[in-house]
Amino acid sequence: DYGRYDLTQLRFKKDRLIDDNLYCRGDGTLVYFFEMEELEKLLAEHDMQKQAMHVDRRLIVNRAKQVKMYRQWIQGKFVKSGGEE
Repeated sequence: DYGRYDLTQLRFKKDRLIDDNLYCRGDGTLVYFFEMEELEKLLAEHDMQKQAMHVDRRLIVNRAKQVKMYRQWIQGKFVKSGGEE
């Protein structure tokens, strides 16, 4: 999932903001930007247990345009409570 303050979130215009960290893309689809604690709590409420979780931060450079892009995603592995890996 997208991490909070990902470049994509920072590029959204104010008129695209629907609610805290919830935005509407130009094609009408919605995108939400999570914090790790928020995502972990949400999954725990649905009986999911965290096996692993981290923020993947990357600097991506478009060499043709000389543009630096700071990206971040939350990656995790969760299992249903009582379930096996």
